[in-house]
Amino acid sequence: MDHKYDIPELLRRLIHWQAEIASHVPDVDTATGYSLVFDPKNNGGYTCSPLDSIMFAGTGMDGIHYSLLTDFGTVPNLDEAPVIRVSPMDFGSCVRIVAANLRDFFSLHFYGHEGLLLNDFETKEDYLEYLRTQEEEASSALKEDPHNMGKWHRQRQWVNQKALEKFAFTPIEDPFSHLQKLRQKRKEEIILKTSDSLGIMPFPGRGDRLQAAPHPWRRKEINPYEQRGEIQVFIQGAECETLLSFIRDYQEQAVNDARLLKMLCQKLEHHGFHLEAVRLRQCMDLSE
Repeated sequence: MDHKYDIPELLRRLIHWQAEIASHVPDVDTATGYSLVFDPKNNGGYTCSPLDSIMFAGTGMDGIHYSLLTDFGTVPNLDEAPVIRVSPMDFGSCVRIVAANLRDFFSLHFYGHEGLLLNDFETKEDYLEYLRTQEEEASSALKEDPHNMGKWHRQRQWVNQKALEKFAFTPIEDPFSHLQKLRQKRKEEIILKTSDSLGIMPFPGRGDRLQAAPHPWRRKEINPYEQRGEIQVFIQGAECETLLSFIRDYQEQAVNDARLLKMLCQKLEHHGFHLEAVRLRQCMDLSE
C-alpha cells in the first residue's frame, strides 16, 4: 500500500510563482498568504497531525497548517487529495476537512474565503456575519492608517487578481454549503468513525467489506498505564481498518507511550504503510 508521492503540479507552480512575484509585493508576507512546502515525510509535526497526511502550507500562527489527506495511500494523485486543516491548539476539534482538493482550496483563498478555511461556523448566517465583521474591521484599519494599510490592500488585490488569471481559479458557488456537503459526503462514505472527524475510508480491492469493527476504546480514554496488556493484545490481532482507526484516536488523544507507539509503527510497516510509520514516529516524537 506504500506510494511514492511527487509534488502536485499546481503546488509546484504556486511555489515557483510565489517566489517569482515576491519583490513586486514587499508589503505582503507571501503571495498566497502561506509558507508553501512539500516533503512526503512531513505531516506537520504535531501529535494531532494525521499520519496519512502531507503538509503543504503553514500559516505561522498557533501551529495551524494545511495538509493533503492520502487516506493511507488510497488517493494516488495528490492533486485530487482532500485538504485538511490541522489546528493543534483547537483541542477537541484539531482536524477538519476544508476543501475537496488543492484547486478548490486555493480558489476559496483567492476569492476571499480564507475565513472558511481557517475557522468553523455553525451556520451560514454565522459565516456571513463573520464576513461582514471582517469587512468592517478592514475599513476601520484603512481609515486609521491609510498609507500603510492602503499599500497592503492594493498589493493584496493585485496578487489575488494575478493568481486568478495565471491559475484560472473559478469561484465556488455558496462556499459554506459546498463545504458542509463535502463533509457530509465523507461521513456517508467512511466505514469507521474516529474522534478526529476523518474516519477510515474503504480500501479498494477489499471486496464487499463495507463495514469494520470499531476498536474497544472508541469514545473512551486510551490509558496505557492501566490497560497496557489489553492494548498490546489488541494491536497484535486487530484488523487493518480497525487498527488504523485506533491510531487516529491515539493521535487525537496525544497518548504518550513509547512502547505502544513502537508496536503501532511495527504493525504499520507490516501492513505496508511505510511512509505513515515514518510520519507517526516523527510527529509523536519517537526516536529510532
